[in-house]
Amino acid sequence: MQCDICRRPPNNRLPFNCSNCARGALYDPRIQHAQALLEVESAGHEVERAIGATPAFTPTPYKSEGSLEAHPTFAIERTTAERVVLAEKTEKIIAQAQILRRQIDDIHVYLANKREEHSRRRSDLEAAKRRLYQRQSSDFEPLQKSIKRAHSHWDVLHAKTAESRTFLCKEAVYLYGLQQHKRKKGMPGRDSYYIGGLPLPDLRDLNNASPAQVSASVTNFAHLVHLVSHYLSLRLPAEITLPHRDYPLPTIFSPGSSYNAREAPYPGFTPTHSLNNSPSASRMVDAASLPRPRPLHIEKKLAVLAKEEPIIYASFVEGITLLAWDVAWMCKSQGLDVGRSSWEDVCAMGRNLWQLLLGPPPDARKQLISKNKFDTHESPEIKDDTQKPLSMLGHFSHGTAHSFLSAAKGLEYMSGWRLHSPLKVIDRVKAMLQNERDGAEWQLLEENEWEEAEGQNGITDVMGEELKEAVLEARPQGTDTEGDHAGKTAQGEEEGDGRIKGTSGWTKLKSRGP
Repeated sequence: MQCDICRRPPNNRLPFNCSNCARGALYDPRIQHAQALLEVESAGHEVERAIGATPAFTPTPYKSEGSLEAHPTFAIERTTAERVVLAEKTEKIIAQAQILRRQIDDIHVYLANKREEHSRRRSDLEAAKRRLYQRQSSDFEPLQKSIKRAHSHWDVLHAKTAESRTFLCKEAVYLYGLQQHKRKKGMPGRDSYYIGGLPLPDLRDLNNASPAQVSASVTNFAHLVHLVSHYLSLRLPAEITLPHRDYPLPTIFSPGSSYNAREAPYPGFTPTHSLNNSPSASRMVDAASLPRPRPLHIEKKLAVLAKEEPIIYASFVEGITLLAWDVAWMCKSQGLDVGRSSWEDVCAMGRNLWQLLLGPPPDARKQLISKNKFDTHESPEIKDDTQKPLSMLGHFSHGTAHSFLSAAKGLEYMSGWRLHSPLKVIDRVKAMLQNERDGAEWQLLEENEWEEAEGQNGITDVMGEELKEAVLEARPQGTDTEGDHAGKTAQGEEEGDGRIKGTSGWTKLKSRGP
């Protein structure tokens, strides 16, 4: 029988949904229980009648509540009251069932409306997508063209900026007088470079260079390198400090100590403010914490300086090597790969800067700025008839967002450089200079030393005199002193004539005694 409330037939496998279903499920077991009680009671009466006669005083047998024979009026009233209560409960249950039915109907209507609304919105969305897809090409194409035009204008402006940087750098080179003197073809030696009329030393020739010329030329060269890096908007890894108040000559810092917020005093000087405002203990702490600049000038030859003042010698070698390494780093950042074949390429700092700014651009520096190479954005394609090889000079820098050297493209470009740390170059230069001094077995014998050599070695025969005169006649004029000889050798007189430096006079073998 179907329930009047939940409208479901009775099922033992499903849970009850309402009290009416539960009461209906318990109705049959209650009837069976009542029948069993009545059967037990009737069986008891039959047993009593079967046992024997009834005693003289027989009490009134107890009638069960379920029996209709005991107090019939009370049973009728009680049954009537129960019927009324059940009728009221049934009416309440029917009313609640009607409310639930109305709510279920309302929910069905609400769900149907929502399904219809969702279906309508889904169809509107699909229609909007179709219209957007149709308008996408027409609306997005002008924006894409505008972006390409902006990128093209940016590229053109960057190219003009690079040309301006190149022009300023070349004018600075002409102003400082950086020149190249090429050696004769087939002759030994290297090309010489001059700045301001002074020979610029190669790191491999420092042992034979004049201290005054080295200090003057390296000072001018440091000014030029600082100016070129300023025009190229580059931040050199090893900071160059130019002369200023209480700072008479230029110096250079190591990359780890560069661009420190605190101003370091000149080597050997003590800041004036620390003498007046600080006790001696605090001055010692401040001096120890400040970075140590390396000088770029010397007052003695390297061989003498290495023996008498090894600390100043080491500082100068580190400083001039850091300057040469700065030039090599700047060349690499501008498309000229210095140090690719050997670390000795860094030693020729004059040649590197001259090739970067004035020399013919090799194939490695001719790059077409395209979206696959050095651009920081995808620039529009250039027609074949307008494609021109552009130099890398002035392209990467630290002063513009276009081709920023510290961006991902710039770091990727610089990652292939072998000499990222100057420590290896400094150690190699020190070892090379030390080995050259230790392994030198021949030295120049000047004219004023002939008499001593004759007295010591007994050269008094005719052959010795003729040999002496022949050697003196073969020597160029003005080479009486070691300083004049080194200066003219650096200017290319001996090398220009095809003779190797250091062989214009007589030589003698050093003593190998213990």
